[in-house]
Amino acid sequence: MLISETEALLTSMLDLAGVHPGRGSAADVRRTVEVFRRFATVPADDAVSPQEDGDGILAQTGTFDFDGVREFCADLTRQLIEADNQGSIWQLRCTLHWTPSAETEVLGSRVLWSFGMPLDDFFVKALSLPGWAWALAGVQAPRHLTIELDRV
Repeated sequence: MLISETEALLTSMLDLAGVHPGRGSAADVRRTVEVFRRFATVPADDAVSPQEDGDGILAQTGTFDFDGVREFCADLTRQLIEADNQGSIWQLRCTLHWTPSAETEVLGSRVLWSFGMPLDDFFVKALSLPGWAWALAGVQAPRHLTIELDRV
């Protein structure tokens, strides 16, 4: 897979699992994580290797005010650095969005990178972050799911 193909591949994998960007159900949270976990193991042929920190996963949660809309988000992002001389950094974000509540406010914000650890260990730690644990508990269905590939 090439970096330019990551968004289409992840979207296709999610579609096969019955998860569609723009919609959200409580069951979609776990399915999204399972798909992203498999997606994270697909090599990016034009990226610097994971051993050289050119391919890593970021897990983050928190209540944010992006684009003037305050919302609680649980996000998995794959960061890829192009192996060419330019070394451009790309991020493919897979973000679940909820209306914030008193319950989500107390979860705070957390960030965890996969660099320097096996992916299995990373996902165990990431999914035990308070925000991800809340999201996976299925207490509330997300408002929607977004998938975005950007050069940063």
